[in-house]
Amino acid sequence: MRYLPLAKIDKGMFLANTIFSNDGKILLKKRTKLSPSYIKRIENLRYTHLYIYNNEDEKWDCSGLISDKIRAEAMAVLWDSLISAVKRQPINANKVIITIEGILRDVLQRPDALFNLIDTKTIENYIYNHSINVCILSILMGKKLELEREQLKELAIGAFLHDLGTAYIGSSTKKINELSTQDTVQIRQHTKYGFEILKYISNFSFHTANIAYQHHEREDGSGYPMGLIGKDLHLYSKIVAVADSYDAMISDRAYREAFWSGEALAELEQDSPLKYDPKVVDALIQSVAVYPVGSVVLLSNGEQAVVVEVTSSKTILQHLQTTDDFPEVYKDSELQIEKRLA
Repeated sequence: MRYLPLAKIDKGMFLANTIFSNDGKILLKKRTKLSPSYIKRIENLRYTHLYIYNNEDEKWDCSGLISDKIRAEAMAVLWDSLISAVKRQPINANKVIITIEGILRDVLQRPDALFNLIDTKTIENYIYNHSINVCILSILMGKKLELEREQLKELAIGAFLHDLGTAYIGSSTKKINELSTQDTVQIRQHTKYGFEILKYISNFSFHTANIAYQHHEREDGSGYPMGLIGKDLHLYSKIVAVADSYDAMISDRAYREAFWSGEALAELEQDSPLKYDPKVVDALIQSVAVYPVGSVVLLSNGEQAVVVEVTSSKTILQHLQTTDDFPEVYKDSELQIEKRLA
């Protein structure tokens, strides 16, 4: 299993991650044998990288912490919610709650799991996959911060809908140097728009709406929309702020390439306590794989390998020269990962 740029994917390889439309419909199933027409179709969807199996029998899972079924449901619900927001219609809160229960169930049943995939978003599906990722990350961080299950549910709903206000924004895919002052002002309004939509939904707590409002605030008061400081921010908002920043950093954007996981974690740690709560950043560090699945790494014995599975206790590797050798790396094992190469 490899994480490859589209230019290096050949016909006869097998897709290792399901590709969805923005409304949750399956476009290409996992284990689809890739033909030139399929590769062209994926290119037209503006993917730059994919998880790939070299043969159909590979067992390694590239679905992440939630099943394809739950991911499809989540994308469909988010699609409907964004359309409702644009039309100034109420979103279906019951569907959101059912979806969040599914995400919670999948994430919480794996106590040693880490957020462990490399970004495969496109510019077109960014908001959908970003919202799901921020939700998953927030649940993992909330666990580390010892939140109760009902609190995790409340946090997860707010994280899932934190960017709902972007339904009104038309300039979010421009490069930073192309943004006018008016564009910047408009983008910063998405926190208020999301808050206004969510605060009137009786099925959700006020904290859900508050997450939408506060997730761009910072500990030192340098955030927006109100310039609040750390003591005025709810813990949920601090969690989602860190999760949102991390997932944005590891994603390819219109204005820059993605950070590697370790680079993003180091930058967030450097920015705390000035901008982020150190306890929350530490919870993220404990929840995320520094070497996610698909990373090509240099080992302490000088060999190169690809990460095929990672949990909080171990990393399973596959040597690049063979398909049947799977060494395991533990914190105290003699073999260690020196650095990520690709």
